[in-house]
Amino acid sequence: MKKTLYFCCLTFLGAQVQVQAQDEIEQFLQGSQEDLNTYLGNYVKPAAKGFMYSMGSGWAHTAETHKTFGFDIKFGVSASAVPSGYETFKFNNSDYSKTRLANTTGNASADLPTVFGPVETDATLEIYEVVNGDVYIIDEMNVPPGADIPIKYVPAPSVQASLGLPAGFEITGRFIPKLEIDDTEVSQWGVGLKHNLKQFIPVVNKLPFTFSAMAAYNQLEAAYYIERNMGQYGTLDVKTWTFQGMVSKQFAVLTLYGAAGYSTGESDFNILGEYEVNTPEGTETFEDPVSLQYENKGATATLGARIKLGPIFINGDYTFQEFNTINVGLGVSIN
Repeated sequence: MKKTLYFCCLTFLGAQVQVQAQDEIEQFLQGSQEDLNTYLGNYVKPAAKGFMYSMGSGWAHTAETHKTFGFDIKFGVSASAVPSGYETFKFNNSDYSKTRLANTTGNASADLPTVFGPVETDATLEIYEVVNGDVYIIDEMNVPPGADIPIKYVPAPSVQASLGLPAGFEITGRFIPKLEIDDTEVSQWGVGLKHNLKQFIPVVNKLPFTFSAMAAYNQLEAAYYIERNMGQYGTLDVKTWTFQGMVSKQFAVLTLYGAAGYSTGESDFNILGEYEVNTPEGTETFEDPVSLQYENKGATATLGARIKLGPIFINGDYTFQEFNTINVGLGVSIN
């Protein structure tokens, strides 16, 4: 069960996070599977949300569309900053059926670390059972600390290519074929469509800048085999939508661009298979013990710049949203 929380962080953060999760997860399951999902859902929430914001960024580096059959290829990395408010979450006794803050009763609450939270905490939890009105403490556990992540950003890489189409359209595709690294499988695909609107708007079509609109969809699927021969594995499915209006202005090799729009995202994380855990009643089997769902939605605003020297370009931009996001890219563009 140690690999369970490891995968949860691995898939969202893209790096190995050392957490001692085996005992904590088994202790939660001594009380309630629902309590495990509630706690784990809060613990990894900033990583899950940040990953969606990063995946939905970095689609365009100019409002200009390619001429027909012009194209560019770009490798980029987006990184969403975790707000300080997501470094902890409010643990309320009333949200759990068999888990509570140690030495408390009733509706006590406390701020506990998320995966991006403090690495030191002296808080403890009690797993308990109520029998005939009497409370029995089954076990006591230390609160899982933060994962000691020095830079509180959630990264997401991308490889994309854009192709100019007739009538001022441009199509962009993202694709990573299924890759298997150790026990992890990852694949990604996405598609975006940009259209030059300036040509249709009187007066605006005379102004010295480019104006376009873009819509894009991105999806990532990942699986991590906890114990392959026992059918124990985790799955992650992330989907994002991005809608933007863009303007840009070129000054020789420098292009300045900005965008405003709306983004949405959803992710489903599951731990599947059968898991045996020792409980006060004996060995109990839990099937598909973890199922977490997250959603993002909100307005976005982006400011950025691109430098193009011959066919080579680099770009960088900053998107203002719930998790502010930095994007940098390097590519080749032939128009």
